[in-house]
Amino acid sequence: MVKALLCDLDGTLLDIDFNGFMKEYLRDVSRRFADCIPPERFQRQIMVSMAAAVAKPDNERTMLQAFLDDFGRALPLPEDALARFEDYYKTDFPRLSYWGRPVPGARELIEAALARGIDVVVATAPFYPELPVRERLRWAGLDDVPFRFISSSEVMRRSKPFPEYYLEIAERIGARPEECLMIGDETIMDGAAARVGMRVALVGPDRGSFSSSLLESPALKDVAVPDGSLPRYANFGELRSRLQQEGIL
Repeated sequence: MVKALLCDLDGTLLDIDFNGFMKEYLRDVSRRFADCIPPERFQRQIMVSMAAAVAKPDNERTMLQAFLDDFGRALPLPEDALARFEDYYKTDFPRLSYWGRPVPGARELIEAALARGIDVVVATAPFYPELPVRERLRWAGLDDVPFRFISSSEVMRRSKPFPEYYLEIAERIGARPEECLMIGDETIMDGAAARVGMRVALVGPDRGSFSSSLLESPALKDVAVPDGSLPRYANFGELRSRLQQEGIL
């Protein structure tokens, strides 16, 4: 029985040129700190500290705190750093919306799941706070959906592709892993859900990981890659038909 759909965001619910988006995002947000940190150093450190947060060994700190800890050790942040980030996400971040667009069929599948009483979770890699995650959901045309839970950096304590990430979500929504279906596009990041007993469905072409630059840490050397047996569907329409045939939707 499937009680919860866990849906990846970038590349799954949101069609996005992630590399182009990230380059502009980094340039954009670094301007908010140009008075105290050279923009190029700021941009490089964001990526380094994101990778450090992904690879952190503890389950105590949130992803956001781990990011800030690592960043602050390398480049001291101003006392109002969080306020600067928040103001940027509220005022300037929405201007990047042209990088993303809805994925055909995604909303229809989500609505079908909700109509059957299935919880729907946004299981995105928790690199960002909830505010920019919700903004990207707006780009995907899904900002009005009553999601059961949204994974974000200020609440999640682990990240994909660690199995603890998926166990944390299951615990937060009160479901057993085997009652969850993870829908994503990346074999490594999303397919890792299979390691904790979740069913996995990959949608769209296999384009590799948007997050490849964050997956080079030695801490990830023991994170097994699924063996290629995970089903991949051409689009959401094909996946929806399959789930309907199984009586899930």
